Amino acid sequence: MKKMTLLIGVSTFLALAGFVPSPHSVNEAAPTIVEDATVYIYRGGQAFSAGLNYVVEANGNKICRLSNNKYIEYKTAPGKINFTAHRGGVEILKKETGIDLDVEAGKKYYIKCDVKSSITRTRLEMSEVTANTGERDLQKLKPDTCMEEASGK
Repeated sequence: MKKMTLLIGVSTFLALAGFVPSPHSVNEAAPTIVEDATVYIYRGGQAFSAGLNYVVEANGNKICRLSNNKYIEYKTAPGKINFTAHRGGVEILKKETGIDLDVEAGKKYYIKCDVKSSITRTRLEMSEVTANTGERDLQKLKPDTCMEEASGK
């Protein structure tokens, strides 16, 4: 009787072992590749400030010197990004301007920059615009080659 119980137990174990998935058949999660977000930062033509270039930064890291009638295509990981712009050199009451964006993977964002002047200073005002507005505006502009490093070299 003990042999019969042992034989049934072993047979049951072997039969059930066939239904257990092998380590190779288990669906392992593929590594997730996070797609970048794309931010277009652009500046339309303004005759009175054509010679002014502004250093554009993302979270404190210099991206480029943005020229008149140009745009920057900036690829970044998703998350909160603080974009700022300031003129280089010496200026009285120099003020940095900026905008915060919470960007998502695979999406496009558009930041329009306009030069604003007062008696004491000139600044680059940054504002987010819709995709329709941004795409229409970019058709009139050229990519900024950023040949001159943001550091002024």
